[in-house]
Amino acid sequence: MDNCQLLILMVPVELRDDVVDCLMGCEQVSGFNMTAMAGYSKEHSQYDLREQVEGYREFFKFEVMHPQARQFALMDSLRPVCASAHVRYWIVPVREQGHL
Repeated sequence: MDNCQLLILMVPVELRDDVVDCLMGCEQVSGFNMTAMAGYSKEHSQYDLREQVEGYREFFKFEVMHPQARQFALMDSLRPVCASAHVRYWIVPVREQGHL
């Protein structure tokens, strides 16, 4: 996979299933990883009462490897699902990948 990169999304719990459905329907995605995460922030204005007491917010981290040429199509697919929650993301290059 030439010019491979990794899209990382921090998705609120309430959007998890919608993001899974979206990614499963994307032609440019052959698979992805999802893990539960605890997100900490100095800005607690969007935290509910439980989150403010505990000090973190629950998220799901999605990792989606894809060719750079498909980045815009992938982002366009995710945007309608993620826009309402202002889902944070970043993209990093994959220097090497394979199987051991």
